[in-house]
Amino acid sequence: MRRIVRAEAVCLRVQDYHESSKLVTFFTLEHGKVSCLAKGARRLKSKFGAALDLFAQSRIIYYSHETRTLFTLSDAELVRSFSSLALLPERFLAAEQMAEFVLRVIQPQDPSPQLYQLLLNYLSTLESFPPLPSANRQSPIVNLQYPAALVCSFLLKAASFLGFRPELRRCLICRRPIENQRPAYFDPGRGGIICPRCAGDKPSGARLDSASLDMLCFLLYTPASEIAQVCSAIPQPAIGINRQERQDAKEKGEMAKCEQGRQGRQGSGPDNLQSAICNLQSPLDLVLGFLGHHFDPLVLNSFRWHAGLERNP
Repeated sequence: MRRIVRAEAVCLRVQDYHESSKLVTFFTLEHGKVSCLAKGARRLKSKFGAALDLFAQSRIIYYSHETRTLFTLSDAELVRSFSSLALLPERFLAAEQMAEFVLRVIQPQDPSPQLYQLLLNYLSTLESFPPLPSANRQSPIVNLQYPAALVCSFLLKAASFLGFRPELRRCLICRRPIENQRPAYFDPGRGGIICPRCAGDKPSGARLDSASLDMLCFLLYTPASEIAQVCSAIPQPAIGINRQERQDAKEKGEMAKCEQGRQGRQGSGPDNLQSAICNLQSPLDLVLGFLGHHFDPLVLNSFRWHAGLERNP
């Protein structure tokens, strides 16, 4: 039976189809991932307009059918375009990686409202921070590491919403809190931190000092806007999370974890975090290694290409 469906959606992929149409994959708030045929979308006077641009947030109407996986798009009303992301290649690549991760891990007709809101929040953060003056464009923090830090943070939080939150505060074996100023080992297969006592003489996983572990906690538990402020060297406000960030964190059920992340980072100021983020190769590899153990490794193809770009700018 065919029925009319209305949904709020983010455009994840657009492909040309025949002479005048497009195949569009949306991530919808209510129905998860859906694929639609937009007839006539390639024509100059198409009614869809910018609503089918990559990353665009729209209100869509489509015809669904129980026995089909490709639906017919009837209408699309643009809510927000995120078109300025295309002006800076590093930000566009970061947004593309976030969208591609969602595209590959979310199943058709499998809604994930938390992940939907997370994606919108990070796209908005990428777009909202203005580019630095041209004299500062070669800064190792803001040129590549700033978007890469947001990508790492998004991947950690997205994995958490999908049921694979890494344990960064307690040893996976003895369950004791990780002591400050002592190294620990991140085991991607087990999904978290192992203390030196339980790791033994032949530890598995990557060795992390306290600064690197603090940075992973920072990326996992901190709102996107604050991460962007630290990475782009914008002075932080004297008072922590503002009202809007508190509301966003409350809606995601992450407020308590954000506060714990702040307490766990006592003694790690913005300068130390910026210095750690400058060497982002290790955290990115750790996050990709963790995801590779819990998701299809094919999901990470584009991320590994971008990681190589960061190592050889």
